[in-house]
Amino acid sequence: MREATVAPIKKKIEDVEVDEPDVRLTDWRAVCIAGLLTFLSSLEGTVVGMSEWPYMHTIDPEATSQFFGAVTSFSKAGHAIFALIFSYWSYKSQQIRWPLVAGRVIAFIACCIYLCVEFLPTGRRYLMMLCYFLFGVAGSSTCILRFYLVSVSSHADRARAFSAIVMANMLSIIIGPMVQLSFSGIKYPGVAFFSEHIRFHIYSAPIWIASLTNFVSVAIIFASLKELEKKQKTKKPSVFTLQGFKDRLQKLMAIDLHWSLISVCWLMKIIAQLAIVTLSTTAAPLMMASFGWDGSMTVQIMAVSMGTVGLLSIGLAVAWMVGGLGKLISPRVAFLISLLISVALYVLSYPYPQIGHSMPQYNETTRSGCNPAEYSWCDTEMSTTPFIFMPVVIVVMGIGLPLASISLDTIYSKVLGNIDQSLMQGAIIVAEDLILIVGPIYSASIFTAYGQDKLWLINAVITAAGTVLWLTVFKRVKAYS
Repeated sequence: MREATVAPIKKKIEDVEVDEPDVRLTDWRAVCIAGLLTFLSSLEGTVVGMSEWPYMHTIDPEATSQFFGAVTSFSKAGHAIFALIFSYWSYKSQQIRWPLVAGRVIAFIACCIYLCVEFLPTGRRYLMMLCYFLFGVAGSSTCILRFYLVSVSSHADRARAFSAIVMANMLSIIIGPMVQLSFSGIKYPGVAFFSEHIRFHIYSAPIWIASLTNFVSVAIIFASLKELEKKQKTKKPSVFTLQGFKDRLQKLMAIDLHWSLISVCWLMKIIAQLAIVTLSTTAAPLMMASFGWDGSMTVQIMAVSMGTVGLLSIGLAVAWMVGGLGKLISPRVAFLISLLISVALYVLSYPYPQIGHSMPQYNETTRSGCNPAEYSWCDTEMSTTPFIFMPVVIVVMGIGLPLASISLDTIYSKVLGNIDQSLMQGAIIVAEDLILIVGPIYSASIFTAYGQDKLWLINAVITAAGTVLWLTVFKRVKAYS
């Protein structure tokens, strides 16, 4: 079903700006296909992410939380670099099918290596690092679906189109934990398949399922994904030549864009991701060290929590997309609310001495509890209670994250206007990946050296400063809300 909408855009003719109506029709079928492909890609990342640290900590005792932070950063570095490569490939070839197929092939290879990691007698954490790098590369291919949505949606429908992508990501957070929980009864080391080193257990079972999603994705790409109409090509020097780079830079700078607001959007993307990066890096080590949970218990609790996160996120996305929430709350206000939710995370789940408890002793058998050989603060720091920590995390990830994503993506695409947004959409992904690269090392290092309280305090100050910055441009972004 297509829906015609009209929105004013600006076009330069002989250095004179005139207004033209945007009569582009929103192709809702294409939006749904893009959402489905996003879901299948995200599902793979979700089922891998819940057991990353518990599995690595189980099969390689030498793996530390600081090493896990480095692994996460390495994966995000691959994502950042290849986001640009896939974006440029799609931009240059004016197609999206083959970049998406390449991403799915890389993901399948990563799944195969992941299932064979126990063939190594030692140093398994390094092979897992390679797997996570490949998963990051594969996931970056879906970044081109962002500017695909811009191309198939009208200016007025942009928010609803982007909420479809967010909904797909959140749906994967519901289905992923369900897949993980369905295998929770198969404790490690599980059942051997084909070889003593290829096993089916709580950590590996979801990967067997996730690997099949790549075949489904490729089938959908070739059968249902509509390529965009190719524009007439002109002879230009390659962007990898000095002249080509200069030409493109001059062309980009000549466009009448609001660079100050664009820069603020990049910075806000980084700040909005800080809480998520911190939680994804330290949540599992924190649960095992502070709450005394073993790997299996940690995975099960995370699965239930992430399932709840998915339900909240889906509800929010549906309310925004079809329930009128997007009209009731403007994107600029929605993003402000998301920042305040992140600040609340650090305030409410801080390990206050009055309500906290001491760290549980380390158990060599289950590798749970606070290990003084890894954390020097085991005997001095306090831990927050899981009855406060888990609900707050669920609210932040289930409401704060999707609210920030929908609202900021909408504002950013409208600030860019009616231009070819492929490279600029790639730019904000790279801005996001900067915190995804640096953040895990930063979070893991602070957590390992000083504990949760210092990390929470620093993050609270950074997020509060970002909130103040957003308030300074609050009136300026009203025109794009």
